[in-house]
Amino acid sequence: MRTEYKHNPPIPYSLHDMRVKKIIMQDQTIVLEFEDGYKKLTETFEQVEGNITIEGVDFDFTSVMLQSKWGNYGKFNGEKLELEHFIKRYKNYNFEIVDELYGYNQVLYSGYLSILETEDLVQMDISIYFTGRIIYDTKE
Repeated sequence: MRTEYKHNPPIPYSLHDMRVKKIIMQDQTIVLEFEDGYKKLTETFEQVEGNITIEGVDFDFTSVMLQSKWGNYGKFNGEKLELEHFIKRYKNYNFEIVDELYGYNQVLYSGYLSILETEDLVQMDISIYFTGRIIYDTKE
């Protein structure tokens, strides 16, 4: 017997090349505030202003992974942080999302952290385990 499967959740917006300017932790939620919103995945494919709220977050299984400087291959010294520690350490940044991956109760956003006082770009992943909803709050 052959069983095939391709996971393709019907997400309404793309975060590709969008920049997170702030991450807020509240109770069991995470709010991602974006500089310019995100792109609709329906006809007109326009960019809309908005933020994202992720509900039912388990912060024990949510982390930020800082890897190498942008474009570097080979060995590197990375750092894994609890989300709370990342938020306390980095106040003036943006995180450009390049890839977004959705699995069972989990989302992974990968991209580049830009620390605004420097010219450095650091490869970054944020992994979020949640049991609630992802809410796209738009200004349309």
